[in-house]
Formats: sequence, structure tokens, C-alpha cells
Amino acid sequence: MAADSGAPGDAPGAGSSSSSFIGGVEIKTRLGTDVSTGGGGRSGHDKLLDLRAERHADAARADPTDFDAHYSWALVLQEQAERAEQSGMDPNRRDAILIDACAKYAKARDLRANSISTLYNWGIALGDRARLKGDAGDAAEARAMWRQACEKYRAAVECDASRTQSTQALNNWGLALQQMATLERDPGVRERRLLAAVGRFREAIRRDPGFHRAVYNLGTIMYALSERARGHGGRDPRGGRSEHASNGGASNVHPEDSNQPAPLGSESAPTSADELQTAAAMYICCAQASGARPVYASSLRLVRHTLPLPALLAGTLTTAPPALGVATAHSWRRRWFVLDHEALWTGESWPADVGAASGGGGGGDGGAGGVGDAFGAVGAWNHSSTSPRWGGDAIDPTDDRDERREERRARRRRRAAAADETLVARDGPWGVHVKTSDVASAQPCAESSLPPGFAFRVGMADGSSHYFVCDDAPARERWVDALTLVRHVAARGRGEALRLELVSDATVAPQLRNKGQGKAR
Repeated sequence: MAADSGAPGDAPGAGSSSSSFIGGVEIKTRLGTDVSTGGGGRSGHDKLLDLRAERHADAARADPTDFDAHYSWALVLQEQAERAEQSGMDPNRRDAILIDACAKYAKARDLRANSISTLYNWGIALGDRARLKGDAGDAAEARAMWRQACEKYRAAVECDASRTQSTQALNNWGLALQQMATLERDPGVRERRLLAAVGRFREAIRRDPGFHRAVYNLGTIMYALSERARGHGGRDPRGGRSEHASNGGASNVHPEDSNQPAPLGSESAPTSADELQTAAAMYICCAQASGARPVYASSLRLVRHTLPLPALLAGTLTTAPPALGVATAHSWRRRWFVLDHEALWTGESWPADVGAASGGGGGGDGGAGGVGDAFGAVGAWNHSSTSPRWGGDAIDPTDDRDERREERRARRRRRAAAADETLVARDGPWGVHVKTSDVASAQPCAESSLPPGFAFRVGMADGSSHYFVCDDAPARERWVDALTLVRHVAARGRGEALRLELVSDATVAPQLRNKGQGKAR
């Protein structure tokens, strides 16, 4: 499964390609524009590049403070190095050209410190040098070059105050971290680099959901992590940790893969192989729907079966009835939610396997149904003993008297049942049905009024909001990513393309077959 970066629009005349493997997953980078060699030998274009280089050199000598002269000279040198590679020139000669280009970028940066394009293309040139060092078997130098490339991409992102010009840099930063991971022998360091790449790709798509190359690359990272987890018996050796920042600033963590501030993207990822592969399928499916490419389609064929077809994402979320004016602590309930190409909605039933795994059945707690239908029909509230312990009902862990524990549980059940009856009598069965075309935003949030957990807010076009709480950070980030991407696909009129990907050769999951019956309110 190959990662893709495409041709950056703000990097004219600079480019290279390379490939490596992470756990059986091919990571192929294209860090620039394609140029035609015109066959062997020096073509007319090569001679034109020589003339352009001489012109920029004369301008730089005439006025050493001319930013454009130094910057344009560096771009020409990068293109010459690209063409030299395609013509089979000696690697040392190509490296010398790239060293010269980097020197020109350094001068341009001195003249204009906040030039995003200078830092971005300088990072590309350093990545080209890193690849040459890696091909020559010099892993130490390759790591050093990739590290410097990451530093330039970081600087480019930090210079983008508007957060609108750095998606390409974030994407290439993630690709560079992937390349660094291939050079690491320490599994822990390799994992941190991969998770850091997750954060860079995630931030790229949060800034520009239409940047389908970053969406696809995030899918390949998830797939790489799933292969790694499968090699450890299906569980990632992180042991449940979702972010590499939990290493607490270990001495072997370099700046380019250390924990970043929130604006640089959450580095959360699931820990099980199955969840990681499902996450990979979700991102790749969205990339294919947003910008169809053969590599996306072929990769999607490998992992489509892991999706909850014909939906894109499904899982448990905690929420409160939309009809309530004020959601009290006892009104929040865990429900089964599904996201497809047109809506986020409450599933008609709680899947049997998930219900059994989470203890969602009624058991002896007066639940709304058996294990296979723990939440009953759409709108029925869960009365099981798995209701969260919020508010003043929290059980004192030092209280070992069974009688008091049972009394508190019974009191919670009575209050919940009374609230259920009041709401259903007033409004009828409730459920959540949010059309993606009505969604204005989806983002993580942290508010003291919400139940414990990892919350996110879905802002609607009419100014209203829906709040949902997940059990862990990776789940929250996946829901926010999915809602962001599906919203963008719908806004671009590509909803039908996403639907076709979800139903193509799909076996419909049993819990989704009755979608539309008894529509939630």
C-alpha cells in the first residue's frame, strides 16, 4: 500500500521520488513536480536550465540582498538535480547540486525569514539528499538529513499564521517521519515517528479536508501500525497508550517527533490491529471518494471489508436526547451510532457481539432488551447497570458494603427510569439523526459540564450543537476526522461517490439492514 504526496503546488521545479517499506507497506513519496527528461543526454530544457541558473547567479552577485534571485536560483538547482537523477548522473554529483541548492535556500531564508515556500522547498532538497544517503547505505547521514528536513517543514508550518498555506508542508513532514521510521532499529523510536506522522497528516486534513493525498497517507500510516500490531499478536505493544507523548520527554526523542502543541494534530491511534486496519480503510475510502486515483482504489480493495459496510464508521458514543433543553448528568446514555455518506444516526439496534463485549445487555438491571438489542428500538434508553457514575452518585471505592452499593445503583436506575418515562411521554422515542449536509464543523472539546471521557462537538449550520463523548482519545479523533471528511465530500457534491464506495461489493452489516425504519427524531 503506497503513500502518496502528489506534486506540491507551491514547489515549482523541485522534485524527487523515493520508496521504502514499513512493515510490508510501501511508502512512496513524490516531493515535487514531474519533469520530462526528453531521453538521454542534455536536452534543450537542460540547456535552458543552465541559462536560467546563470541569470539568477548574475542577479545574486549584482545584488546580494535580492531574495528572488537566491530563491529562484535554488529552485533551478533542484530541478537540475532531479533531471540529473533521471539521466543517471553520478549520485555524488547530484548531492553536490543539492548542497548548492540548500546553500541558496539558506541565503534566501536569511533575507526573508518567514518565507514559507523557501523553508518548504529547502525541506524537499534535504529529503532528496537523505534519500541519496540512504541509497548509499549511510543510515546515519540519512537520518540526519531527514531530521533537518523535518525541522524545515516545522519552521514552514510555524510561519503560517493563517493556517492556510502549510498543508503541503505538514504532509511532507509526515512523509519524512515515515522515512525516518524505516531507518530506526529501536521499535519504540520507530513507533514514535509513525505516531508523529499521524499527527502531521491529521493536522493537514483538519486544515484542508480536500487534501486527499494527506487523507490517503494517514490511511497508510494506520495500515503500517496495524501490520506492526499484528506482528505482536494483534495488539500494539504500546499497551493501551495512545500518544507517544506519554514517554515523558525521553532522551532519545528528537524535536521533530516529540509531542507537539495541539495545533499540530493529535497523535492518537488505536492499539489493536483490527481497529487500526478499520481506521486505515476509513481514511482510504474518503480519499478515494474525494480524489479518485488508481493507487487509492487498489489499496481500498485490500481493506474495504474491514469497514462496517454500508457505513463508514460505527461505534458507541455517549450523548443526551436532542429534545432536552438542558442535559443533566443522568440524561446521558451510551448508544450505538453509525456514520454513512449522508448522516450520523442512532443505530436501530445494538450489535450482538458489541453488546456482549461491553456488558450492554439488560441482565438483571431492567434493561431495554437482551444482549443483541441492548438499547431496544430507536429511542429506547439503556437501563443497564453500565450507566456512568456521574454527579453525586459516584461510588466511594473504599466503601465495601454491598448493601450501600446496591442501594445507590437502584437509586440511579429509578431516577433514570423516571427521566426516560417523562421524556418519552412528552416527545416519543428519541434518537439522533444529523445530516452531514447540515454539519458546519466537528472538533474535539473539553467542557466541565460534559460527562467524563473524550468529547467532541458537532456544530450545525443553524447554530445549534450536538455533543458526544467517546471512551478514548483515538476513538474521538477518528469520529472527528470522519465527520470532517464526510462533510467536505458532501459539500463538494461527492456524496454519491462515497456511497458507491460503501456499497461496492459490500456485504451489508446486519445491524444496518433496517436503516430508515422508525426514523429517529
